Amino acid sequence: MIELKTRAEQFLRSIQAEGERQCAAIRAKTDAEVTESLSAARREEQARADRTIAFETARAKTQANRTLSAARSEARTALAERRARLADDIFAEAAARLADFAKGENYAAWLQASAADLAARLGEGTVLYARPADCPLLKTLPAGCTLQPDAANTLGGLRAENPARRLAADDTLSTRLAAQRSWFLENAGLEIAL
Repeated sequence: MIELKTRAEQFLRSIQAEGERQCAAIRAKTDAEVTESLSAARREEQARADRTIAFETARAKTQANRTLSAARSEARTALAERRARLADDIFAEAAARLADFAKGENYAAWLQASAADLAARLGEGTVLYARPADCPLLKTLPAGCTLQPDAANTLGGLRAENPARRLAADDTLSTRLAAQRSWFLENAGLEIAL
């Protein structure tokens, strides 16, 4: 009987050991499946988080670019307005100096030289147009030219036409000044580059 009891105890121990081994295997398998499920869930959540971060980053960059573009546009507008004001001020000062030149002693000689140059370019039959105040300064007209007052000429200089040859030239101080504006804007170092 002792032997039977011993055998029964061994059998129970054997069944218990087998049960514990199977429980350990089930526990290990369950732990592996839980770990794999958690890893898959973490990967899925990380991918979702990465997509959200990428989307929000792209959205923030787009908004920053829009804001920067608007700021640059406003700055360009402000600079263009400032540039135009500076050019206007400079050209107003230049016009004032030209008006002073037209009142000076060298103006009559310059006006005579301009009349001679225009007459030479346009030929006989040229009509010279001068400010009414400048007509007395043109004491001797080039051969074949006539003189007429031009109320539209406010700064000085001459305009000329030859109707027979269909030629015209403008050597007024205001036209000369206006012709310098584009050159001034290109070469004065007032570029707008942002």
